[in-house]
Amino acid sequence: MKSMCEVSGEIGTLRDATPLLAAMLRERSDEVLAQCSRAGEGAAFVELALRHWSGVNRIVRNMLVSDAAEAAEATFRSALGSAQTFLDGVPFRILLYRAAIGISLARLRSSAKLTASAAPAFLTNRIREVLGRLNAMDRACYVLRDVEELSYDEASFVLRTSPEIVRERAHRARLALTVSLDARPA
Repeated sequence: MKSMCEVSGEIGTLRDATPLLAAMLRERSDEVLAQCSRAGEGAAFVELALRHWSGVNRIVRNMLVSDAAEAAEATFRSALGSAQTFLDGVPFRILLYRAAIGISLARLRSSAKLTASAAPAFLTNRIREVLGRLNAMDRACYVLRDVEELSYDEASFVLRTSPEIVRERAHRARLALTVSLDARPA
C-alpha cells in the first residue's frame, strides 16, 4: 500500500517522479506532511523543513548565543517526534515555534552565562547589547511578537502563558530597546 505522501499513478522514471513528488508535497498541508514525516517519509520532512526553517532559525538565532543551527534541527526532531502532543486546530508552524522557544529557553537555563558579544551578527552592537541583557522570557516575547509577528494569543500558546504576560513582557523588551537606542553616548 502506498503512503499518502507518494505520488499516485504510474511514473516512467525516477527523473520524472522528482518534479511530480515535489509538486504534490507542496500542495499538502503541514499537518499531513507532519504525519508522513512521523511515518518515516523523508521527502515530507524535507518539505516541512524547507517551509519553516527560516522562521525557526530566526527564533533560535535571536534567543541563543551560539549553536542556533543545531537548536533549529533539534526543534524539528522534537516537534516531529511528539505526535501525541499535537493539538487539533493549532497550526504546525505555531507548534514548531513552541518547540523552538522551549529548546532555546532550556539551553539558556543550562548555559552558565549569556554574553552580548556572541549575539547574532545581523544585529547592531547596541541592539546586541540590550538583547543580551534582557530576561530570557522578555526576549522570547519580543522575538515572537516583533520579529516573527505572531499574535498575542499565538505567542502565549508558544510560551505557555497568558496573552497579558506576553503583552507586558514584549512591551518591557521594546521599551528597553527604545530607551537604549534613544540614549546618546556622552
